[in-house]
Amino acid sequence: MILRATRDGLAALRRSVPLVITLWLVNLALAVAAGAPAFVALLAATSRLPEADALADGFRVGIAFDLARMRPGLLASLAGSALGAAFLGLLAGAAATGGAFEVLVSRDERPFAHRFGRGAGRFFFRFLRAGLVAGLAGALAAALLGGPILAVGARLWRASGSEALVYLVRLLGGAVAGTVFLLALLALDAARVRVVREDARRVLPMLGFGLGVVLRHPVAWLGTWGLNALLALAAFGLYLAFRHAAPAGTVGLALVMFGAQQAFVLVRSGLRVCLLGSEVALVERLRPRPAVAPPPQPAAPPPAPALFF
Repeated sequence: MILRATRDGLAALRRSVPLVITLWLVNLALAVAAGAPAFVALLAATSRLPEADALADGFRVGIAFDLARMRPGLLASLAGSALGAAFLGLLAGAAATGGAFEVLVSRDERPFAHRFGRGAGRFFFRFLRAGLVAGLAGALAAALLGGPILAVGARLWRASGSEALVYLVRLLGGAVAGTVFLLALLALDAARVRVVREDARRVLPMLGFGLGVVLRHPVAWLGTWGLNALLALAAFGLYLAFRHAAPAGTVGLALVMFGAQQAFVLVRSGLRVCLLGSEVALVERLRPRPAVAPPPQPAAPPPAPALFF
């Protein structure tokens, strides 16, 4: 089922190239809106620091300490801007996901822009409510199940001299918490598929369905997500290899690196569409659409009586 769902997701990706480009543009707009003001503020603040030349190779801890000493309110304002950008990303994510699922689920033959815009507006508040509920519930469940294991690791750290055992317990606790939260996100996507497919307005029953279908078939859902994540990690590894191999220091190379970064974001957007298409295929396979009976045909009129003269 994993390979079949992934194959269906790749087929959806081939049919939905405009959707990939749209998601990439949304990510680019968010990155520019969040990163450009912060970059300008940092550039103006670090222009007089002796470590400013090292910014070409990455942000240094020493620069952060100097900024905190010279401009006490700058880092706090940057943190506030980051929170605002995260909130903006949450809103944009709900709208973009609604448009994406409308394109992938609906059988409407109207143009792409109409379907994406209709889904982004029609399901925005429903997806936002469902995301907040699933996120809070997933975080709470992850804390309840993974927290005790991490607490055992902390106690072992104080009472035992075996660092390997402590790290193993902490790794287990983190894996449990991460898996629980991931299952909550997969249940959220399964619920979103049915919300779009059936135009459901109540999100809690759909979340219950999503949790049930994911917990009944965890291997299929986690395996499909894991295969997609491996492809994303491979793309990220290629990007990092290119970044470390390229020398730093020229404006032209900075533009090349920006192009490589956006190429990675474009690939990641394509893999996101592939994952959404795979999740749609899983829901369609595990909870098929109800069969629609054909409309009854009108009865044929009785033959006219023969007339004999």
